Amino acid sequence: MLTAKDLLLVALIIYAFFLIRWIRKKEPIEKIIFKSCMFIYISGVVGYTIFPIMTNSRLIEDTRLFREGVSGINIIPFATIWEIYMYSGDMDVSQGIFQVVANIIMFVPLGCLYPLCSKYKVSWKRMFLLAVALSVSIELLQLLQNIFYQVAFKYVDVDDLIWNVSGGLIGYALFRLCKPIFQKLRVIIFDKSKI
Repeated sequence: MLTAKDLLLVALIIYAFFLIRWIRKKEPIEKIIFKSCMFIYISGVVGYTIFPIMTNSRLIEDTRLFREGVSGINIIPFATIWEIYMYSGDMDVSQGIFQVVANIIMFVPLGCLYPLCSKYKVSWKRMFLLAVALSVSIELLQLLQNIFYQVAFKYVDVDDLIWNVSGGLIGYALFRLCKPIFQKLRVIIFDKSKI
């Protein structure tokens, strides 16, 4: 089974490549810091949503038996939340709320960090499209895993897309609110000659 530790090793090698590239391009130190944070964030999202990757055939078969009859796909907006609310106990409702909040929080850093890393001016439309693209990519990779394993190993849900995009836009709104603070900090930390 490929685990998060394997991802960490690969991520460190890729990060070293990018870091050398950023240094050679003489990127400002604050951009390197923001891009490093973005890299760590993306690695964490990939590790959480895609890993572990099962390579052991016996483990795949055990998962197949355990999840037999589960479709693992929801294309109806808010159906999962409604189902948890209507047909589950208090414990499952709190788990459903946790799922919603976790999906939103997972994409808030994207909305905050992407504008700090991008060389282009980031509008809410660009942020929306990026959040949609990243969330759809995650859901498609999870669907491909399910097809490959022939079992609902990961749950593919349109609700995740909705909550992820909402989180990205909330993060972008926070960035816009805090932008004057970021600019003052940038001058204080990195450009003391303008004080």
